[in-house]
Amino acid sequence: DDLVEAARDYLAEVRVVQPHGPYLLGGFSGGGITAFEMARQLRAAGEEVAALVLLDTPLPQRRALTREDRLAIQKMELKAQGPGYLWRWAKNRVAWEIEKRRVKVDAESDAPQFHNAAIEAAFYAAIARYAVGPWDGPMTLFRPPLRGKWEVAPGRLVNEERAYVLHDNDWGQYVPQLQVFEVPGDHDSMVLEPNVRVLAARMRRVIEGAERNAPRREAAE
Repeated sequence: DDLVEAARDYLAEVRVVQPHGPYLLGGFSGGGITAFEMARQLRAAGEEVAALVLLDTPLPQRRALTREDRLAIQKMELKAQGPGYLWRWAKNRVAWEIEKRRVKVDAESDAPQFHNAAIEAAFYAAIARYAVGPWDGPMTLFRPPLRGKWEVAPGRLVNEERAYVLHDNDWGQYVPQLQVFEVPGDHDSMVLEPNVRVLAARMRRVIEGAERNAPRREAAE
């Protein structure tokens, strides 16, 4: 439930295999946030990170919708669905609140289980507390084509999760050297056949470039 501690634990395992850099790090979706923190910890320890690759990783704390954009969405939904939309919205809101409380009860249960809900709840709590810092090293973001459910203003899209759809997933404010590549598919299918072939080919070029430019490690004695 603490992303900084999780990254520290992962690095302890990585460094058993490779004690020193340069390192190539990457993560898919929320795992990219952990990879980002691992890169920052390695840099703080004086190690070289030659590549940091994020696969459609969102910024941990997404920027909130403005009041105007929330109202625009409500108006569009009301126009599309009619007066019954307001009743369905209220019903879904109540169901969401009940589910949120149920997850907390499941997490506190002592019954034998895999604790999927508890793990998910802990991860979301961890990223909500994570303070994103600047990263001036290399970073590459692969993401699917920009698609939104609502266009609240010309060129300003909002997805089904009511988050802004941004070219760089909003990482650019922290990462000056960010490179962004669009790949086919959506958040899930970009890593599945046949889309993954395009992703793999482009990622290979990023890795080969990082390995060419990285300082050589001394051979182990």
